[in-house]
Amino acid sequence: MACLGLTGCAGSIPPPDANQVPPPAQVETVADADPSPAQLALAHVPADADVAVLTVTDYERVELQLGVDEITSKAPAGERRAFWRRAEADTALLSPGMLRPADQRLRRDFSFGQEDVSWEAHLFDSSGEEIGWILGLDLLLDPRVVRRAAQEGVAVLEGAEVDVERSLAVGGVAELDAGGDSWAQAPVADLVSDDPAIATYVEQGCVEATEGLGSLDPLERYVVDFAGGLATARLGAARQDLFTRMRLAADDAGFGDAFDGGVADPRTGRIGYRLVDPAAAADLVERRRAPFAACTA
Repeated sequence: MACLGLTGCAGSIPPPDANQVPPPAQVETVADADPSPAQLALAHVPADADVAVLTVTDYERVELQLGVDEITSKAPAGERRAFWRRAEADTALLSPGMLRPADQRLRRDFSFGQEDVSWEAHLFDSSGEEIGWILGLDLLLDPRVVRRAAQEGVAVLEGAEVDVERSLAVGGVAELDAGGDSWAQAPVADLVSDDPAIATYVEQGCVEATEGLGSLDPLERYVVDFAGGLATARLGAARQDLFTRMRLAADDAGFGDAFDGGVADPRTGRIGYRLVDPAAAADLVERRRAPFAACTA
C-alpha cells in the first residue's frame, strides 16, 4: 500500500546504526577565480625591458557589454563592421584591434581575423612608443594557423612567437616565458585585479604635473580598470591623498566630460567613477591626462 502524508509508513524505515560512522560534514568551498587577461599579460612583460605602460582589452567582455553573440571572423562582413563601430563608440577600448588592417589577407589566406582574438595587450616604453604586444587567441582557433601567418610575414605578425598549448602569440619585447623576472612578480601586480574588465591600463609611473597639486604622496604606479559603466583607479593601499587627487580631477573640465562622481577608499587606495563617455575616458587615460594619477615633475 502506498504511504501517504509526512508520517506515513515511518515504522518501516530501520533506525540508524549507533555504531555507524557519520558522514563527513559538508564544507563549502570556493573555486579559485580564473586570472583576468591583465593578470595573464603580466607574466609576458619582462622586468628588464623598458616597458612603462601595459594596456589590455578583453573583447569577450566587450561583446557581453554590447549584448551581442560571440563575433568571429566567420560572421558576415556587415555584422562585423557594426560590432566594431559600436565597440569604438560605446565602450572603453584601449586597442581597436591590431589585426584589423590585415583583415582581408588573414581571412583569405589563413581563415582567421581580429574577431578570433579573445584579448589583446600592448607594451609601451617611457616615450610612448609601442615595443611589444600579446594576443590571447580564441580557443576555437588553431594557433598553428597563426604561427604560419607569422612565418609568412603577414603584417604585424611577422616574427611573432606562438604558444600552441596556451593559445598565445607575442611580439616585440613581450616573451612567451619571461620566467620569474616579469611584471607578474613586480609590485604593480598587486594592483591588477582578477575582476572582469573590458580594459585595464597599467603604468609604472605617474602623470607629471607642476601646478595645483596640493599635498600629494609619491605615486610610483597605478592601474585603471574599465568595467561596464564604471572605472576604478587603483593607486595602492593606505593612501591619505585620495581626496586631494579627486579634487584635482573635479577641477579639470575635460575630465568631467568623460568621468562623473568619484568615491575614494583610502584604506585600499581605490577611486571609483561612473563613466559618462567610456570611449573618451579610455582616451584620456591612454593620453596620460588623468589628474588622479598626478605627481610632481
